[in-house]
Amino acid sequence: MRVLYFVKLIAFLSVAVLGFVGCEEKIDHNRYGFAPEDNNQLIAGALFFENFTNNGDGSTTDSISGLTWKTCSQGQTFSGNASQYDCQGSSGTVINPGTYGAKQLQYCSVNLESCNTLGIPQTLTAGSGASSEAFDSCAADGTAGGGWRVATFIELKYLSSNSRNFMLLKFPNTMDDYYWSSTANEQDGSGKTARAVSFSLSNFGDDEDFTKITRYFVRCVR
Repeated sequence: MRVLYFVKLIAFLSVAVLGFVGCEEKIDHNRYGFAPEDNNQLIAGALFFENFTNNGDGSTTDSISGLTWKTCSQGQTFSGNASQYDCQGSSGTVINPGTYGAKQLQYCSVNLESCNTLGIPQTLTAGSGASSEAFDSCAADGTAGGGWRVATFIELKYLSSNSRNFMLLKFPNTMDDYYWSSTANEQDGSGKTARAVSFSLSNFGDDEDFTKITRYFVRCVR
C-alpha cells in the first residue's frame, strides 16, 4: 500500500510541475511551495522521507537515524494531528513577510567563541559572557516534552540531502532561507563564523559560513 501511495504522489507532483510549465500565462509561484524535480529526485525523496513519522504533537521521528525533529521552525506553531498538520503563525515582519511566524535568531551575541564548547567539533552552548538566541530558543522549548537542541551541521545536511518537495510534506512552511547549525566554522581561526545550511528552492542543501551575530532560522532536534 505504501508503494502505491508514493507512486501516486510522485505522479501528482510530476503532473503539477508539468501543468505549471504548460501554462501560457506566467504564474507567480509561492516561494515556499513545490519546485520542479525530476523523477529520480522524487523517488529518492519518497524512499528517504518514508521513514519520517509525524507524532501529532509537534515532533517528527526518523526511524533510521533515531532523531526526532521539531516539525516546525522556531517561532511557528504546530496545528493539526499526525495525519493532517501545518506550521502556522503570524504573517512575519515588514522585512521578511510570509514567514508563518518563523523567527530569525542569532547564533551568538558576539563574533567570538563565547557560545561554543571547547572540544572539537565546537558546538553551540549557552555561552560564557555572551548569549545565544538559537540555543536558548531550543533549550526552552517545551514542545512534545522538550529536550531540544539546535541541529548540528551534519544533521541539517542529512535532512536536506534529498527531495525538497518531500521535505516540505514532512516539515511544512520551512523557510526559503538558511538555517543555523550548532556547528562553528572550525577553519575560522578568529572564531567569528558558524555554519548554516540552505533550505531554499534555489540552493537546497548548500552550506555557507556566516558571522555569529547574523540572524537565521532555526530547527530543533533531539
